[in-house]
Amino acid sequence: MKILHRIVMGKLLILVLAWPLMAADWPQLQRDAARSGFQPAETLYTGGTTSTSPPGYGPPAWAWNQPGPLSGQPVVAGGIVAIATVDGRVFALEEATGAQRWSVSVGAPVLGTLAIADNKVLAATQAGEVVALALASGQRVWTYQGGRKGFAASPAVANNRIYIGSKDGRFHALDLGSGQAVWVFEVGGVSDAGAERAPILASAAALGNRVFFGAENMYAYALDATTGVRLWRRRLYGQTFGQLWPVASNQAGGVVIFRTAPVYQFSQVLIDDEWFLEQATGRTSAGNPMGTPGDWLVEQRAISQRLASNPHRQSFFVLRASDGADRYSQPMPILYTGGSGDVPAPPVVDDTGGRAWITARSVYARFDGFGVRSYGDLMKLNLNFDPTVYADGRSPESRLGLLFFACRGESGCKISWEDFHKISDEFEVLTGARNGVVVSNWVSVGGVDLATERTFNIRFYSTDDTGGAGLYGMHVGAVIANGRVLVRDTQGIKCYRRSQ
Repeated sequence: MKILHRIVMGKLLILVLAWPLMAADWPQLQRDAARSGFQPAETLYTGGTTSTSPPGYGPPAWAWNQPGPLSGQPVVAGGIVAIATVDGRVFALEEATGAQRWSVSVGAPVLGTLAIADNKVLAATQAGEVVALALASGQRVWTYQGGRKGFAASPAVANNRIYIGSKDGRFHALDLGSGQAVWVFEVGGVSDAGAERAPILASAAALGNRVFFGAENMYAYALDATTGVRLWRRRLYGQTFGQLWPVASNQAGGVVIFRTAPVYQFSQVLIDDEWFLEQATGRTSAGNPMGTPGDWLVEQRAISQRLASNPHRQSFFVLRASDGADRYSQPMPILYTGGSGDVPAPPVVDDTGGRAWITARSVYARFDGFGVRSYGDLMKLNLNFDPTVYADGRSPESRLGLLFFACRGESGCKISWEDFHKISDEFEVLTGARNGVVVSNWVSVGGVDLATERTFNIRFYSTDDTGGAGLYGMHVGAVIANGRVLVRDTQGIKCYRRSQ
């Protein structure tokens, strides 16, 4: 698939790809209820860098100027792009042109991402309502009033049901057609004895007949998606699950991945881990060392041992979907990075291809910006990680938990400076298509071509962190749908079209 000719717009970044007239929508947060962040039906244009002419994807194709602060990712289905504002208005735009189709008020702030399903736009509000609006007109179809302290999470839609947790600590399963509650689970309630009552801020993930979420008592939960019966709960380390999401995957026998904000003060964690990496490897960033598979094994073994000996340093958890137990005998070697003091970005997962990607830290980082905090990298996440490799040392390239991209360029292994931005103390969100993984944050939107392992750029904003640039990116994730890539920035939404 190729990206075709340009269009113009200015607030949401949309990239239009050459793709047959078929549904390749992005109808909810991170595209699907599992929160994979992966769009298998699209191929990205990867020929632009920050130094090509035009840079990245070139001028925008269409742009929509936001009427107020926006919430969450844009969602796309049925020829409509939908997004909400913090003051509680929902907007529907024509996917092809960005023209406004309709806007309505839902009466209270919307903090999360909308969802589109069953010809409805679904919005969860601070008034504790889930509101269903007709996709064609914005007319209210039904209203569910059940979140007594409001919703901060985004709805997950699967199996004709809507799954969402509320700030009063209740988790709701709603019938998509009627909006009626099918079941409600209460954290710390009668069916959850022994757990503290706590808010649910993070969005849920659903896969198969299980739905997963984290509550602010720091328990990760799995519920039966049909009945709401608790299948398991597992206390994890961290301060909060924040307002992000777990990722459910069929890889490695079925896993669910949670990230948390670290227990310790985040900037001190970053500083301590830099010293640790240098001591463990005997290397520094000087000369941008690539290392060998043997070097990677030494480093990753040391990280896993550090996390195992002090589990309060863990902020990345891979659990068996079946029972919540650790999937591996040792922790995945992922140190805290990229959370700006909050929860780091969840991974992107391609279950069909058996692939996944994550941000992590390593002395051998390819794409580190060498800024305030060093050693941040975008890496391949091996969910078939085999910790026994630490003892026998055989075939580390296929058994280690983290694998590196090749170094194809001279600008910190990027083809051009800031094709995408990676510094260990700054936040980003990852999304992907079948040939590329994309990093989105305030500086730049770009990524890595998965075939050539060359970096590419979609849109560069600015590295001026004083506010002087006027226009900056947003770390909400690049939305890849129906030949388009939509990206929020500080002005709204933009769209690009570019020939291969």
